Amino acid sequence: MNKVFTVLSMNVKHFSRANTDEDKVVAHIRQHQPDVFGLYEVEGPDIYGFITEHFPDYLTLITDGQQTQEILVACSKKFTGINFAQRHEFRAGNPNLRPGALLSFQTAGETYGLLFLHTDSGTEAPDFGNRAEMFEHAFNLKAKLDKAFDTNANFMILGDLNTMGLKYPKQIKKDIRIPDNLEIGHLQTQAKAVNMQVLAKSHPATHFSKSFGESDLDHILASTALTFKQFSQDGKTFAVKVDGWNNLTGADRDRYLTEVSDHCALICTVVK
Repeated sequence: MNKVFTVLSMNVKHFSRANTDEDKVVAHIRQHQPDVFGLYEVEGPDIYGFITEHFPDYLTLITDGQQTQEILVACSKKFTGINFAQRHEFRAGNPNLRPGALLSFQTAGETYGLLFLHTDSGTEAPDFGNRAEMFEHAFNLKAKLDKAFDTNANFMILGDLNTMGLKYPKQIKKDIRIPDNLEIGHLQTQAKAVNMQVLAKSHPATHFSKSFGESDLDHILASTALTFKQFSQDGKTFAVKVDGWNNLTGADRDRYLTEVSDHCALICTVVK
């Protein structure tokens, strides 16, 4: 099978030139040679210019609005029909939430749509409800694309989806909650209903904090019409490589967490 494109998705914690070693972020992206990449938590207004300077062969786009954190998407100029749209329904009625960043492009006679999302964070009822609404919008978009193209559309959903579950709102029942794995499982069920799937990852966690340890927040969902390059590790097969603090130990891990991000990058390759 031949490569169609490689995509990288990564939350760079509070990405600004003041908080982040931006050269290390660039190196981390470049080592995977993605044709498309999406970055979340872009906070510094000069990050857009910095990325365009270091990736001149990409068309770079960024969301805007009242939110303090933006989504930046870059797409190789070798593709045709590149189009970018902000999808404001993903604000879930909250102007401070990020819009969805929808990228479409054409290559090898096919059209592909990639939706980059940074959903609401938190385990309280409003946060959980906002995420549920955002996921519903994403799957409705897939259904509309299927209808428009009269086929199972070439569509992906990528991002920091913050699948951290729901705490029960009353302290007296503090141990009753929807755990994160149940939220992810429901996401898989919703995806299946529109001919999509949550792609298997090489590492079970993508986020690390000293307070909560490892958690599984970042995901890539894809149409079942798409085929991905498969990798094997420890007797398991996966389509998404997880690369970041998970591959480091000791001082090297600490430096990555401080200078780059508390999230890992997710990378996958569509083949045909």
